[in-house]
Amino acid sequence: MDIYDQVARNMDRLAENDVNWSRPATAEQLQRARYGKLELLFGKDDVIPAEWLGELRGKKALCLAGAGGLQAALLACAGAEVTVLDLSERMLDRDREIAARERLDIRIEHGNMCDLSRFEDGRFDLVLNPPSLFYVPDVMPVFREVYRVLKKGGSFIMTAMAPIAYVCDFDEASGSYKAVNRMPYRSTDHADQGDWVEYGHTMESYIGGQLQCGFVLTGYKESQMEDITELYFITKGEKR
Repeated sequence: MDIYDQVARNMDRLAENDVNWSRPATAEQLQRARYGKLELLFGKDDVIPAEWLGELRGKKALCLAGAGGLQAALLACAGAEVTVLDLSERMLDRDREIAARERLDIRIEHGNMCDLSRFEDGRFDLVLNPPSLFYVPDVMPVFREVYRVLKKGGSFIMTAMAPIAYVCDFDEASGSYKAVNRMPYRSTDHADQGDWVEYGHTMESYIGGQLQCGFVLTGYKESQMEDITELYFITKGEKR
């Protein structure tokens, strides 16, 4: 089985079921972005710091595995030249729809975030990656490709789930969470996951992997969801 074919089918199904993060930006969000008040959420109610994004007008931005009609549209309204790449055609349809409706110039690409060979070296000022690295078995090909396509001085902002989300499972008998899984985690090792494909990576992979590729990490934030094991973190890496 090609795991990425399965991931694409899973994402298409989620988009068809209208999950929260496949819903396009609202008219209010788009208007705020047009007037210099861009807010890109991560985790529960937290936003990516404005200083991490900097001045976006005229900058070339890549939304990596970031389809769904939200981030690409908001970045375009803020003045960036936006490309969005994703495995899921149904998710990309959301970007096509909002781009047509709002007359936004967004370049839409169907592809795998592990292979950015269609883009030349140093193409982008910003690469924004929402939670999606848990769909790849190894984060290093992604980090190497992102580093290559970034301009010198460019930024890579990525969000991921902390390892605790994979280490712990809920124990019905005790009514509490227990640490039962070793890292790294693979859903394919667990029969109860069905056809769902997901990988839990270590912080060594996320942080150490970026450093190994040459990124200088200049920002780190966390966002705690209602579920105590659902902890998101976001990093900003720079290519110097």
